[in-house]
Amino acid sequence: MSRYYIVGGLLCLGGLLVLLYQTISSMMTPGDIVFNSLGIVDVLDATYLKWIDGISWHGIQKNLKYITTMPMYILLLGTGAFTMVVGGVVDK
Repeated sequence: MSRYYIVGGLLCLGGLLVLLYQTISSMMTPGDIVFNSLGIVDVLDATYLKWIDGISWHGIQKNLKYITTMPMYILLLGTGAFTMVVGGVVDK
């Protein structure tokens, strides 16, 4: 088994665990069930992400802001799937 498959599997497992955590925590709030997505911006302090505003290329800056605000489970599952595809291409 390749390292790519192991890393991809661990990333997908992490994404599923984050999704499970968010689902359970959204059901534990009293009243209506509201699903709150957890992103990189929610985990890290804003001071660690200020360097993104200093990037001169607007396209790269916009894409990095999109990546940091997207739900973490989508980011982990997508990265894990991409890593497994890369592992399939490299192993052949």
